[in-house]
Amino acid sequence: MLDSTFLGVCEDAAARFDVPALAVGVASTDGTIELHAVGCELETRFRIASVTKPMTASLVARLVDLDATTAVWPDDVRVRHLLAHTSGFDCEVGDVLRFGEGDDALAALVEELPALRRFAPSDRVWSYSNAGYWLAGWLAARADDSTFEDALRRHVLGPAGMASADFGEPDLPGAGLGASSAAYPRARRPSGGVVTDVTDLLRFGRWQLAEAWTAALRRPAGKPVSGVYGLGFFGERVGGIEVWGHGGSHSGFQSSFLLVPDRGAVFAGLTNSGVGARALAEIEDLWLERVVGARRGRHETVELPLESLAAFAGTYANDETTATVSVGDPGLLAEVVEDVGTFALAARPIGERRFEIAGGPFDGDRFDFPLEGFARVGSRLLPRVA
Repeated sequence: MLDSTFLGVCEDAAARFDVPALAVGVASTDGTIELHAVGCELETRFRIASVTKPMTASLVARLVDLDATTAVWPDDVRVRHLLAHTSGFDCEVGDVLRFGEGDDALAALVEELPALRRFAPSDRVWSYSNAGYWLAGWLAARADDSTFEDALRRHVLGPAGMASADFGEPDLPGAGLGASSAAYPRARRPSGGVVTDVTDLLRFGRWQLAEAWTAALRRPAGKPVSGVYGLGFFGERVGGIEVWGHGGSHSGFQSSFLLVPDRGAVFAGLTNSGVGARALAEIEDLWLERVVGARRGRHETVELPLESLAAFAGTYANDETTATVSVGDPGLLAEVVEDVGTFALAARPIGERRFEIAGGPFDGDRFDFPLEGFARVGSRLLPRVA
């Protein structure tokens, strides 16, 4: 499926973005598998972070009625809203280490969710919410009369043949932006706790394509800044063909997981770098060109009048992020403050309310203003505060 340049592209991308270790695997419908590792062994286990979400969504879909209410959030929030990031609730509840590492950690976190800030009614706007996945994982564990971890092993990791996958520590440290040696909190595991190797992530992808019931997870249910979102999967079109998947980023690890159902193809990419996604994006483009005949495109810059740009200026904040937006040339400037650092961003307009970052570690990332009085930065809503 891929020619001899594939390994060279992996090595070059890892070197240019200073990625210490990178593992990439691809699988095609005829059973062909190709695996490459740079700076590590193929058996090396990485933290996959939010690539856990398609696994959690698969678990919940097997055990819980997706149209059921949650008994924790208002009744207009159904289980499917949790998996689609359309509940309207905020993303985080602060430092979840306070819930400990016992079997009751997730339940203790869920007890605090009724007090979580809500920005909008369900289905009104898409906003990334880890909290929704914690609640969904707790509902699945309760339905299975077990812990979340045991339920995921029994109903997803085991059936998918993921022998290396667990909730322990990765085999190597994270590096670069956001790197941390802190243990991953148990209560967070439904949103991003799995550790695995590239071969097992490919196995999960092939299991997804082989199980007919999983197709329901890959139907549009929400509208992020770009593309669509199903239940645990982002969706986009490349060369007119649907591509579904999820990325992950946590503590100096970044990962990528993609499916092309019409081609029976799977991509798995793992790195231990806080900017590893940029290296993986270049490798993905080569793979997409082989699989669907096209690479991802970039939107043209559109011209917006000064008064339109000025209307977006201001300060937007939630508990984890503050973004101060001002008018630039030809678009907007933003100073974004997060726990991992402060970033100065320049963004060009690609729509009336959408902008794409140009340059720096977040080159190509997008933000927008989906509702009056809100920005959506890093896929999360930030209300205007000044």
